[in-house]
Amino acid sequence: MSEGQLFVIRIVGLQRNESVGQEFVLLQNQGSLRLNLRGHLVVSEAALDEGDLTQAAHAFNDDVLIPPGMYVLLFTGAGLSRWARTRDGALVYYSFMNRANSVWDCSTGPLHLLCTQHTFCERPPALLLR
Repeated sequence: MSEGQLFVIRIVGLQRNESVGQEFVLLQNQGSLRLNLRGHLVVSEAALDEGDLTQAAHAFNDDVLIPPGMYVLLFTGAGLSRWARTRDGALVYYSFMNRANSVWDCSTGPLHLLCTQHTFCERPPALLLR
């Protein structure tokens, strides 16, 4: 595996549906290291074209590590984010957009997953003087 593939969460499925309880995006950590989900952004091509991320985009604020090979199931509807087992025993992290209306059903075209490239955090002045 090349260095660029160490940190890879990919979209592996999308179910568009009029019902927010049936609509979801399935992601998988296909890299070799645990990755923090916080800061990843799922966004439609249409939202990028229009420059409006309010309708067809979701930024993960879940501060959770996703182990290699594990899945994230992002539902459009409401719920509490958590780790759970599927009927076949697979461990999946369930996350929710908490939207009342379908997001992906009305948004045609490609879906993108963007990740954090860099984070800047200011240091307290006392640390800078040492």
